[in-house]
Amino acid sequence: MTVSSGLAFVPLPIAPTYNATKAAIHSFTESLLVQLADTRIEVLELVPPAVHTALTGQEDSETAMPLDAFLDEVMSILGSGGQPDEFLVKAVTGAVRRGPR
Repeated sequence: MTVSSGLAFVPLPIAPTYNATKAAIHSFTESLLVQLADTRIEVLELVPPAVHTALTGQEDSETAMPLDAFLDEVMSILGSGGQPDEFLVKAVTGAVRRGPR
């Protein structure tokens, strides 16, 4: 499992290097999926949204997802089995589908 970010798809202008590295992780994961398609190796990509953490000062952000809710959703997805190769946490799906503003 790799962990990219919604910022791989909809970049945040103040974090160009972070956006680029997450986009690279997404591309790398896509390549692994193709390379390992005929093997028993499962390749997954987790695409989280902004999460309440102190890492970027988002612990009180109204637009960031609460950490407990994020962890609960990820564990639920992983526990359900049969998840897609790429799974977007619900809070990130709207931003990814909307695209840049």
